[in-house]
Amino acid sequence: MGSGNTAVGVGRLIARLLLEWILLAIIGALIYVLYINIVFYLIPTSWKSVLLAYDSVVRSVIIVTIGAVLVWDTGRRISDYISKYDRVRGGTVLKFVLDTVLIVAILIALAITFEKFGLSVAAFSGTAVGIIVGLAAQQTLSNVIAGIVIIMTGRYKPGDRVTIVNWRYGIIRAMYPHEGLPNGFTGVIRNITLMFTEVISDSGWVYTIPNYVMLDALIIHRDVAPFKRIRARIDVPSSIDPWVFEERIKEALRDGRIKSVRVKVGETWQSTNLYQAIIEVLADGKADGEEIKDLVLREAVRIRNELSKQ
Repeated sequence: MGSGNTAVGVGRLIARLLLEWILLAIIGALIYVLYINIVFYLIPTSWKSVLLAYDSVVRSVIIVTIGAVLVWDTGRRISDYISKYDRVRGGTVLKFVLDTVLIVAILIALAITFEKFGLSVAAFSGTAVGIIVGLAAQQTLSNVIAGIVIIMTGRYKPGDRVTIVNWRYGIIRAMYPHEGLPNGFTGVIRNITLMFTEVISDSGWVYTIPNYVMLDALIIHRDVAPFKRIRARIDVPSSIDPWVFEERIKEALRDGRIKSVRVKVGETWQSTNLYQAIIEVLADGKADGEEIKDLVLREAVRIRNELSKQ
C-alpha cells in the first residue's frame, strides 16, 4: 500500500513539473515574440537596427530567466517531496546540488552572452566581473565551501537540536543565580542552504547564520548526549540535618530518567542560619535538562518545607 502511494505521488510530481516546464517555455516564447513585434511595429525605424543588434542578448536573458525559474522550482518541489521520507540528507543535499547547478548555469549563460559582443566588450565585461568577484566572492565562496563541508561530513542536519557557540555573537546573560552555561544559542536546525543555515531557537526566533560561521562554531548536540548532569541549588535552614535532606531528596527523585542523585553542602553569605544544598543529578541523555531541573527544585522546596515543620 505504501509503495503504491509513493508511485502515485511520484507520478503527480512528474506531471506537475512537466506542466510547469511547458507553461514556462510558452511564456518565454510569447515574451520573445512580443519583443520582436514591438521592435518591428512600435519602435521608430532609426532604433530598429540598434535593438535588433541586441537580439541575442534578449534571447539569452529570457533563456537564463526561464531556466533559473525552472531549476529553482523543480529543485524546491523535488527536495520537499524527498524530505518527507529522508529529511536528514536527501532533500537537503539535493536542494544544495541544484542551487549550485543553477548558479553555474547562470554564469555560463552570462559568459556566452558577453562573447556575442566581441573580444573588446567581453574583455571589459570580464574585467568588471573580475573586480566584483574579487571584492565579494571571498565571503560567498567561504559560505559555499563551508556548506559543502557541513553537508558532506554530516556535522549537523535538519532536525538536530544544537547549541551554537561562536565568539562573533554575544548574548545578554540572565540576571539571576545560575550555574555556568555555554555562551551560545540553542535551537533546532531547520534548513541548510547554499549560503546559510536556518535555526529555530527555543524561543521561536528564526536565526539565519552564514555557513562559514557555523563551520567555525562549537556545536553542542543536545539530542545525542550519553547523559546529562544537572545541578540545582537551594537554601536550607541549618536546623535541617543535611543527611536527612539528602535521603529524602533521593527518595523523591526515583525517576526512570534519573540515574543518580548526590547532595553537597555549601556555605552561604546571606545568613549563618542557612546552608546551601547543591543537588547534583545524573540523568539520561535523552531527558530534557530544564524539565529535570524543574522537578529537582520542586521536590527540594517541598521537602524543605516539610522538614522545617518538624
